[in-house]
Amino acid sequence: MVNEHNEVVINSKETMAALEYGRELYATFVPGTLSWLDPSNNKAFLAGQISLTYNPISIYYVAKTSPDPTLKAMASDIYHAHLPVGPVGHATELASFVNCWVFKHTKYPNAALEYLRFMLEAEQYEPWQRASIGQMTQTLKAYESSPLWGEDPKYTPFRDGPKLSLYAGYAGRLGAASAACREDFVIVNMVAEAVSGQATPQAAVARAEQRARRYYRA
Repeated sequence: MVNEHNEVVINSKETMAALEYGRELYATFVPGTLSWLDPSNNKAFLAGQISLTYNPISIYYVAKTSPDPTLKAMASDIYHAHLPVGPVGHATELASFVNCWVFKHTKYPNAALEYLRFMLEAEQYEPWQRASIGQMTQTLKAYESSPLWGEDPKYTPFRDGPKLSLYAGYAGRLGAASAACREDFVIVNMVAEAVSGQATPQAAVARAEQRARRYYRA
């Protein structure tokens, strides 16, 4: 979306190449993907409609813990891996985090900070992490050594997700502009428009560039 100077650079040959590739992939998709909600890819995978999706560990969790023998049988045939590293030469993933913060206007800042500190202690954090089998990846490096990650080799890729992740708004600065672009689905809409044929890749990129510039000027 932007470079290290917070300049909008989405209108590039790399973006165009990605959208052209996306158009080829979209032709092979099951019907209805443009109207999917957050759980739709999980449901499609567990229904046998798709065999690959970019996801936290939730699909495996459902299959592994399901009382339905058909779903439980799927668990042994579900695997996880990191995304391939492309021509940029480094990982470009997005791990699933739980974000926590204390607002400046809170009446009880010390109590709020103490609660966050308490929840990040191993006594509270590791049982929570184990119960979710790594659904939300750790935000502290110390928890890379959690025994959880060795209990099932299918958990292990999620251990390394945080250190391979790029933050939203990379390579620019985190802030209101990067947050607004993410929440306004600037990239998501660009991809959907281009791959589905609603717009040409050139038109979709131009619209995304215009929308992004509106936020990065603010």
